[in-house]
Amino acid sequence: MWRRIIIWSIEGLLLWSCKRELLPPRSGKLRFSADTVRFDSLFSTILSPTQRLWVYNPHSYPIRIRRIWLEKGFQSPYHFIFDGREGPLGETYTLGAQDSAQVFIRLRDTTFSDAQRIDRLFFETDEGTQVVLLQAVLLAAYVYRDFGFDSAVVSLPTDKPVVIDGFFYVGPSAKLRVLPGTRLYFSGRRWESGPLKGELKSGLYIAGQLEILGTPSQPVRLQGWRLEPYYAQAPGQWQGLWFFPTSRNNRLLYAQIYQSSIGVRIDSLGEDAAPKVYMEGCIITNAANFGIVAQGFAPNLSSQPILHAVNTLIYRCGQGCAALVGGGKYRLVHCSFIYDQGDLRRGLTALLLTDFLRLENETRTYPMDFRALNCVIWSSKEDAVAADLRGTGPQQVYEYCALRQKEPLPGSGNLYPLSLGLKGAADKYELTETSPLIDAGRFDPLWSPATDILGRQRDSRPDIGVYEYLR
Repeated sequence: MWRRIIIWSIEGLLLWSCKRELLPPRSGKLRFSADTVRFDSLFSTILSPTQRLWVYNPHSYPIRIRRIWLEKGFQSPYHFIFDGREGPLGETYTLGAQDSAQVFIRLRDTTFSDAQRIDRLFFETDEGTQVVLLQAVLLAAYVYRDFGFDSAVVSLPTDKPVVIDGFFYVGPSAKLRVLPGTRLYFSGRRWESGPLKGELKSGLYIAGQLEILGTPSQPVRLQGWRLEPYYAQAPGQWQGLWFFPTSRNNRLLYAQIYQSSIGVRIDSLGEDAAPKVYMEGCIITNAANFGIVAQGFAPNLSSQPILHAVNTLIYRCGQGCAALVGGGKYRLVHCSFIYDQGDLRRGLTALLLTDFLRLENETRTYPMDFRALNCVIWSSKEDAVAADLRGTGPQQVYEYCALRQKEPLPGSGNLYPLSLGLKGAADKYELTETSPLIDAGRFDPLWSPATDILGRQRDSRPDIGVYEYLR
């Protein structure tokens, strides 16, 4: 009995389905997921992200779409694909009862000044013609695509944004100079082959020298090129800055590095003449992995640090603020490393230090000389510093720092407060009037900077971290 009922039900459904498909098209209006498709703040000459438009048939019968076209035709910067068919669509298309289809829309345009691009997408049915507005805001930009130079001094332009689509390589005998106020945007391209296949490609690759010459009032900003609100804090949109072993005497002044994979990567030792990378007034945030990764792996220390960072703020990084591995010399002065990602399984903490390399048959140790003065090193985990140091001697020293750590770290004048008294990440962790960091630092005539990260004058009793609180 039940078997017979099931068979009758299936036959009834099949019959109803067949009848539904055999219904002839009738007149009726389409419905759209939006009346305007907007592309916000796109760079000229770059193929846009794809926007999706849904086309609905809300009726209980099919609707015949006779044509789909752009008002400006082949002069339009827009291109569309409707249900797998590249536009314009000149043949009849039947959209089934209560069915839907998708339109994928992209554009590419070249402009030498900021502009708007407007077009209209037409749908002609038996009922008449319906229109969806297409609207884009274009930003004129200089575009460098897989670009490199070997033996010159190149200054990037400042009058328009600079878009890096792929690698930007500075050769061993070359220097790249980035002037105050320059805005650099990096695409999300990845390596298609080679040892880095699948890794993010767009970034600055420095075998020679890099000078970023921002100021407190005109910082240099480096970030991903997707400007939609959804991507504002999305990490891992581009590679970052990568300093090769041959690179030397690099200066990063008031550079703001957003949304990278690793903000700054430094391979190998510094030189005797100057730090390999000197950073001052910099911000690194929303890095997918680390804000800074530096590697020593050398049998002897150089007289100058691999990294000398002053008034540098790092926060909102997925694995940690900084990883200084394989020994080497490092100096941090008035820096704030705040690991605020919660207890993520893949995350480490604010600062990771190691001085060894594990090989198949042995473990090699390398000399390390790490010193921090007037720094904030804080973590959402109970230890802000994770140090695995296997060599001998005073390899890490902290002076007048604010730390979260179960056991005190080597050095003097350090604070281990329960709270730092800072504002939130949206305010870049500025000091509040109740912060224990105020007047808790030590002035050093050799190392202490005259101003804070905002260019405000420090006094003889400096505050710990990147900010000086003004009463």
